[in-house]
Amino acid sequence: MVKINLNKIPSGHLYLRVNKKLISKIFDIIKKSNTILPTRIRSQLYRMDKGQKVSLSFIKDFSLNLEIPIKEFENNIDSITSIKCTEIGIKKPKFPINFATNEGVRFIAAIMGDGELNSQLQVRYNNKNKFLVSLVLDSAKKLFGNVDHKLYYRKDETYQLHFPKTVGIIISLFGIKPGYKSKTNYGIPSFIFNLDKKLQAVFIRQFFNDEGNVRLTDRRLQVKQTVVIHVSKQEAKSFPLKYAHKSLIDLQKLLLNFGIDSKIYLGAYREDRADWELSIYRIENLKIFQKLIGFDLEYKNKLLDQAIKSYKFPSAARNRRLDFALECAKKTQEKCGFITKHSLAKISKRSLKTATYYLVDLKKKGFVSCIEKPKNKSGQFLPHKYKIISLLPSFF
Repeated sequence: MVKINLNKIPSGHLYLRVNKKLISKIFDIIKKSNTILPTRIRSQLYRMDKGQKVSLSFIKDFSLNLEIPIKEFENNIDSITSIKCTEIGIKKPKFPINFATNEGVRFIAAIMGDGELNSQLQVRYNNKNKFLVSLVLDSAKKLFGNVDHKLYYRKDETYQLHFPKTVGIIISLFGIKPGYKSKTNYGIPSFIFNLDKKLQAVFIRQFFNDEGNVRLTDRRLQVKQTVVIHVSKQEAKSFPLKYAHKSLIDLQKLLLNFGIDSKIYLGAYREDRADWELSIYRIENLKIFQKLIGFDLEYKNKLLDQAIKSYKFPSAARNRRLDFALECAKKTQEKCGFITKHSLAKISKRSLKTATYYLVDLKKKGFVSCIEKPKNKSGQFLPHKYKIISLLPSFF
């Protein structure tokens, strides 16, 4: 389901005002068919003729009984609202509403990102960046039609964009649930996975526009989502794909369509909720993201470019981490006669912390052994010295 027409919207939720052209056509059909209509239907026709709104359920029944295609009504709607006595809704709606478009996937991603669907099915979008707010508003107009909206500038220096309940009713058809996202914990609508990569890229780009950060300290892309959780920290940490926010799990799958590897892990943990983080490491993944997805915000694009350029050496694939560590350890031993964390860090061009982890991994696997624990004159331990005692088959 990517195109929403009137038949796909639950009856009784919306009210429509149709134009005079269609009303005249309806009366001509009734006159030619000599149909005697019940009083309740005549009263609704009277409302329509007076330019008043009627319920969607009536339109559906009327279309079926008089064999007037529902598309006739879709093409002749002047306005559609969620309440009979209001004019707030969508003027000249664009039925069928096609979500398999740039504006469709962007709008869905925006609501999943910095947006929300509240308990009253009203749609909000919050952001400090006015350009992103304008981008979402433009997408809404192209997607729905002349949609009513309000824009507020709040005390926290963010812009808040309001859309009517009519919009909320429509997007809820994609599994977007009303309420706090930490509680509703819904994932990416399934139709997104069946779209071409260009549209999937627009979805990911908007989600990262809202939720993504470029971390220069450890050269990675990161998004976070909070979810209500009722298990221990150790249980959650051990099974991230079971307890992480569904949007991150789905996002990880979507990124794989582009050949981008990512990792989901537990961040901050509190009594009843946890912060989950999805991170994209390695220069290869960052380059693919930059080329095929990117950001709509120039400052984030510059940060991503800076993170990529800060790599002064190729990164080792995660499934070759041990091979890489052992190769560097071999070179270190050939040069120095032994291995310390400092010499290994220098040869591998990694941080001291990473080099320490390399030695821990190599020791656990039985590839190196500590040969000396030197001390200085004060009796304090100096960096331990190691020597290779076994090699992987690739190094024989």
